[in-house]
Amino acid sequence: MSDVEETAVVPTESRQMDLIARDHGTEMTMAEFASWLGENIGSATVQNALKQAAFMLCCDVVAQDIAKSTLRLRERMKNGTSRVVLPTEHPIAGFLALEPNRRHTWNEFTEMMVLWECYTSNAYAGVLRNRTDDPLELIPFQTGRVREMIEGRDVFYDVVAGTMQEQALLGAVSMTFHERDMIHVRGRMVDGMDGYSTLTAGRDVLDTGKAIDGFRTSLFSEEGQLRGVFKKSGEGAVDELAFQRLRSQLKILMKRFKAGVEPVVLEDNMEFQAIASKPMEMELTKQFAEQINQTCRLLRVPPHKVFHFDGAKYENLETAEKMYVGDSLVPRAERFEHRYGKVLLSRGDRLRFFFEYDRDEMTLRDSQRETERIKTLLERGAIEVDEARAMQGFNPLPNGQGEVRLIPVNMNVVDRDGKVVVAASSTVDPNAPAPDQPADAKAQKGA
Repeated sequence: MSDVEETAVVPTESRQMDLIARDHGTEMTMAEFASWLGENIGSATVQNALKQAAFMLCCDVVAQDIAKSTLRLRERMKNGTSRVVLPTEHPIAGFLALEPNRRHTWNEFTEMMVLWECYTSNAYAGVLRNRTDDPLELIPFQTGRVREMIEGRDVFYDVVAGTMQEQALLGAVSMTFHERDMIHVRGRMVDGMDGYSTLTAGRDVLDTGKAIDGFRTSLFSEEGQLRGVFKKSGEGAVDELAFQRLRSQLKILMKRFKAGVEPVVLEDNMEFQAIASKPMEMELTKQFAEQINQTCRLLRVPPHKVFHFDGAKYENLETAEKMYVGDSLVPRAERFEHRYGKVLLSRGDRLRFFFEYDRDEMTLRDSQRETERIKTLLERGAIEVDEARAMQGFNPLPNGQGEVRLIPVNMNVVDRDGKVVVAASSTVDPNAPAPDQPADAKAQKGA
């Protein structure tokens, strides 16, 4: 299916892989999971971003909204429309109907690819082909596992499998892919080679979010204690011995207060004066809400998608949803569609076929408007009865009863040449004579 014959995958080394036995009897603790993140998730920047709930939730929403829509191969028609290619009509359509590789479903594969494109504006998947150059598997990679190498005008991608799971998926410790066998989806491209990472572009927003989260964590980890000083009220100074004794006592009392919430009793006119800002004075709640808005703006996700409904009204949600689909989801989906076509289809096939995620499945549907739309299409003869039933999830009627369409009686049905195929029924004139009456019967009666 490709016009150029090249080796699809070039193993850089054929080392003997040691079999690693792992006991799955015990669950991974949070400390072990945090250690795993540190060793296996690309960089510290990615780790810091993932620790921010708003950033991670935005990327989750984008990935899920694209992954839930079905990826199909479509064929261009002469009238400017397109049709879905059935799995039995083209090998790639059959490939889309099965699974991308032996480990993942298409939903899982798409979600991982979109997640990394959202994090770093770069997503990678290697193509394993058979001897006839047909795609067998698509293997997704973490961004940090891929290194680009240039030779002349050719680009090669060196992939290192860092964990036993990645080695089992790839089938080797490392591989080198030619650019024609690497699906490299780029977003926000500046240098013509790689996408400009969201983590770099939005560093200020993410650093602010990290600072807010850090302040909140330290505040609650210290049980809401505020930093401050002790001062003596009234006249007179505290002598050195009394001062040293009081300082020692207060240090012990503050430790006991922090550990066991024991009350601190002050004496000798000593008072506690806070020197740290209080959360209410800093408007921490407003700052946290604004940080969510800034993160959503960075990733072009409306706040209501991450369940932040401040200022959102029900009548505005539909408009916000349409803008989100049209301005955020569709451009992202098109990057993947075009890259799939460039790598998986030959030049000749690309003139006829193309990939497309189902746009309707991305949109939050209004059931009432969807019903009205189906009703209008059915009454105007645009779809058959069985097609209308399929839109509502119903099975076709038995014995072909639903393979008919409704045509309004007051409309002419014409072909492309303008010839009338079915004439419209004429309107009956109330003054016209009945069929069994002579033409002048009514006139005589009226006279």
